[in-house]
Amino acid sequence: MRSLLVVMLFTSFISHAGGCARSPVGTMTDGQDSRGYTERGNELRENGDLDGAIAEYRTALRLNPNNVSAHNRLGNTLQDKGDLDGAIAEYRTALHLDPNNAPVHNNLGFALRDKGDLDGAIAELRTALRLNPNGKEIPNNLGLALHAKGDLDGAIAEYRTALRLDPNYWRAHHNLAYALQAKGNLDETIAEYRTAIRLYPNYAPAHHNLGAALRAKGDLRGAIAEYREALRLDPNSAEAHYNLANALQSGGGKPKRWRNIRRSYVFSLTQPLINTISIR
Repeated sequence: MRSLLVVMLFTSFISHAGGCARSPVGTMTDGQDSRGYTERGNELRENGDLDGAIAEYRTALRLNPNNVSAHNRLGNTLQDKGDLDGAIAEYRTALHLDPNNAPVHNNLGFALRDKGDLDGAIAELRTALRLNPNGKEIPNNLGLALHAKGDLDGAIAEYRTALRLDPNYWRAHHNLAYALQAKGNLDETIAEYRTAIRLYPNYAPAHHNLGAALRAKGDLRGAIAEYREALRLDPNSAEAHYNLANALQSGGGKPKRWRNIRRSYVFSLTQPLINTISIR
C-alpha cells in the first residue's frame, strides 16, 4: 500500500528590511518615536502578542508613514494572522518607498505564494535573488514556489543553490529531499532526509517522510523505526499512525493492533492530510 506523505515545506520571512526612507515629512523626533514603536512591536510579536504588535506598528506608521521596517513588520504580522491581502498591501507600500529592498521582495513573494499567485511569487523572489544573491532563504523560497508550480527540476536547482550558500541549512535539505522524492530518486531522497535529521533531529515530519522513502525502497524495518520516531515526537500524527499500521501489517504485525492503529487514524481525520508549515 502506498504511504501517505506529510508535506512540510519551509518558507522564511526576512524581517529585517532597513529603516525609514528619507522624506521631507516629519521631524527627527517623530522618526525616533516611530522606530521606538516599531521596536516595541517587534518585542510583542516575538512574544506572541500579534494584536499588540499590529497596534504598535500602526502607531509607528502614523508618526512616520515612510518607515519601511514598520511596513515590512506589519506585513509579517498580518500574514501571521492570515490576512494575506493586508500583508501584501504593506509589502507593496514598503517597496514603493524602497524598490530595491530584497527582504521585502522575498516577503511579498512568500505572501503571493500563500495567496496562490505563483507567477507573481516567482517574479518577486527572482527580483529578491537578483538584489541579494547571497541570502540562503531566497533560493529556498523560490524553490518552494517553483515546486508548487510543478517545476521540480527548477525547485531542485534552487534548493541546491541555498545549500551551496549554507550546507547546514536543514530546511533546504528537507525541501530538496521532498522534491527528489517526487521525482522518484529514492537514494538521494533518503540521504537528504538523513542530513536534515542530523542537523535538526526533533522534526517529526522529516522522520515520517524518511520512513515513507525507506518503505518505497523496500526497507520495511527502517521505515517502521522512522514512523515510530515520528510518533514519539508527534503522537497525534494521523499519517504516521496510518503508515506505521500498514507497515506493521506488511511485516506480520498483529491484526488487532493494526486495526486499532488504523482506527486512531480514521478518527483523527479532522485535520487536512496535507499541511504547509512556514517558519518565519
